[in-house]
Amino acid sequence: MQKQETLSYADQYKDAVIPCSPFVFRSTGLVQSLTSLKVETYNLACVPYQFSMSRAALLGAFSKDEVAYFQRFTNALAALSLTVQGGNDREPSKIFCRCQISAFGTMKGRDRVGLVLCDFKPIPPSLETILGEHLMRLDRLRMEWNDLRGKSVPITPDSARKMGFNNYASAASGSEQFKLALFSLAVDQVDFLMPLRSPDMRVGTVMVFNLFFQKYRFSVNGTIASTQRLPSGVQKVRATLEFSPELTDLLNDYFFQARVLAKRGQESI
Repeated sequence: MQKQETLSYADQYKDAVIPCSPFVFRSTGLVQSLTSLKVETYNLACVPYQFSMSRAALLGAFSKDEVAYFQRFTNALAALSLTVQGGNDREPSKIFCRCQISAFGTMKGRDRVGLVLCDFKPIPPSLETILGEHLMRLDRLRMEWNDLRGKSVPITPDSARKMGFNNYASAASGSEQFKLALFSLAVDQVDFLMPLRSPDMRVGTVMVFNLFFQKYRFSVNGTIASTQRLPSGVQKVRATLEFSPELTDLLNDYFFQARVLAKRGQESI
């Protein structure tokens, strides 16, 4: 019988790029504030900006003179130190990455923010596992997003408490920002009321929605699908939402707990 080879995480996700966000740090256990890059005798305080299986992009607070100085170390070897603390870990652990600096510059539009690209030589197995498990979790969440599409949760005091919703949401369109009153939420759509004096929203308008939960505070892109001006003058709006791992994770947990409670109720009959 022929043995089937299993691809490593680095092979499965060799083209994947992971932009760092609060969700990524929570999922991976990487501690954002405890990252450093050692270049010769210099220890540079950085924060992760982006990961792949082949490189890390880091941000740091550097002046133009400092950026110009450290550019001389392009192609030099360096040591990247990352700190990991999972949910069940009492003490944090360290991951040391041998890497090569491929670029040292400033972030576009932010003169005092340095952007450093470090190529792994190679990626440490522990970091490969952490990133691979995160990417697998994202794959599962995308599948759950498809399964949960159209399943709306009415926003009531009870559902808000179970989801950990802080009863605060806002949306931005261009330079304008509005506070929203949510009354229904799904992984792929949101229904809400806008303030009395808000301008008429047009179908097709792209907006960025900011949702505040106890577990996550995050943004998700959406598009206005329908609008209605109620007799009171308040505007009722429905928007479709793009995939959000945070929202999918929250609603998946909510529906799972609802199924568990329903099953317990049937067993007690």
